[in-house]
Amino acid sequence: MRPRSPPAPSRQSASPGVVRELPSVRDNGALLEGLRAGEPWAKAALFERYGPHVQRLLRKILGPQPRLELPDLIHDVFVQALASIDQLREPAAMLAWMQAITARLTYRTLRAQRARAWLRFWEPVESIELSSPSVDLDALEAYRRTYAVLGRMPADERIVFALRFIEGMELSPIAAACDVSLATVKRRLARAEQRFAAAAQRDEILRAWLSEGNRWTT
Repeated sequence: MRPRSPPAPSRQSASPGVVRELPSVRDNGALLEGLRAGEPWAKAALFERYGPHVQRLLRKILGPQPRLELPDLIHDVFVQALASIDQLREPAAMLAWMQAITARLTYRTLRAQRARAWLRFWEPVESIELSSPSVDLDALEAYRRTYAVLGRMPADERIVFALRFIEGMELSPIAAACDVSLATVKRRLARAEQRFAAAAQRDEILRAWLSEGNRWTT
């Protein structure tokens, strides 16, 4: 049996004097076909294309958690994606499909963290190390306090708030990612906004930071 094609280069010699074209990774249809066939090049292309996006969504929703093993969560997202590839019918829906898997994983992660919250009473306080002396300390403190507020929200409200106001997604893609109706997203978002606004008004730093028109750029 001839070995399967690797993800690179884009051409490979199938036999002496013969060059076989590999599917373009820019083509979602070819990528989906390769994933369904279990092709190694397709798995590599899926991670290359959506890995950074998945990582960003996880960071935006979960926030600064030094004890969180982010690579493990990213790995879990792609394991679930590959295991459920037959459920993806339309190649054009691949981004929304990856977002939905990521959202479900973060929901389970947040619920599990909430269930274990009482154990933190015995743990030392976590801190965020500064990566550079040029870091804006005011923005960093507002960032910390923002996620402290989000940490007190129900998981479903926290996710839509983070996707909308921190990641900047539109409502329809958020509804698709959360597998709920647009009306449900709007209700959750309204509740989350009310909770956050009330908490921010009681926090001097957050109130001042938001009043200056700042936005999250994590």
